[in-house]
Amino acid sequence: MRLGDMSFREVEEVVARGVSAILPLGSIEEHGPHAPMGDYAIIDGIAGRTAEHTGDVVAPTIPFGYSEYFRNYAGTITVRPSTLDALMQDAVDCLLSAGFRRIVIFNGHNGNTPIVELFTRRVRRERGLVIPSLAPLQVIQNPDFVKEVYGGPVSLGHGGEPVGSIMMHLKPGTVKLQRAEDFGKREVYGLPMDGLSALRFKGVRVAFPLDMEDVTPPSGSQSDPRLASAERGEKFITYAVKFCTDFMQWFRTVDPWMKKP
Repeated sequence: MRLGDMSFREVEEVVARGVSAILPLGSIEEHGPHAPMGDYAIIDGIAGRTAEHTGDVVAPTIPFGYSEYFRNYAGTITVRPSTLDALMQDAVDCLLSAGFRRIVIFNGHNGNTPIVELFTRRVRRERGLVIPSLAPLQVIQNPDFVKEVYGGPVSLGHGGEPVGSIMMHLKPGTVKLQRAEDFGKREVYGLPMDGLSALRFKGVRVAFPLDMEDVTPPSGSQSDPRLASAERGEKFITYAVKFCTDFMQWFRTVDPWMKKP
């Protein structure tokens, strides 16, 4: 069920049944020259499909995330950490006021993660409510599953796979592989990257404030876009939805209130 499609009476009815509320967080940022920037569609699709299985309620997806390291790519919209925090706070306050007793964040963008963690810790401290945060796009990068999807080991990375495949499945016609360009990962200061926030020095992860163009060709693609297919995208989405469905069904069996309201 999608909150935006329901009347307030319908919300009252499902709240009385004890359903959970899902708050999806996305982003809008570059994914190479070939793929659409609105990757919030991915977490929105996963959340919606999960709720179809569980009967839970999905709040409208927050499309903007903390994407500061993509700011130099045209079309990126990044919000300040304080803005994202405020959006989550207001949404959660309203969901609690409506009577929801369980809330789960579906985080579709890794850049949001530290902000979400600080926010959920504050909610627990101030209100006694534990709000879990799922990262479905991390779940699908299980090495054994990735090997199964591609028929062998492959290197995944921003601006390439698996987002190209997923968008082919969710939004047919939006991925234009003929526009794909060079891809790869570059060293910075002679050191290999470890995500977009660190380099490896003598095998140890050291935090660095990197931008995407520091570590990729001008394409912004780290992995091979040509591996994308709608069939692979469907497998990724099915896998993610199964995991999220299992979690939501389990979560309804526990009490997330560490202290009673």
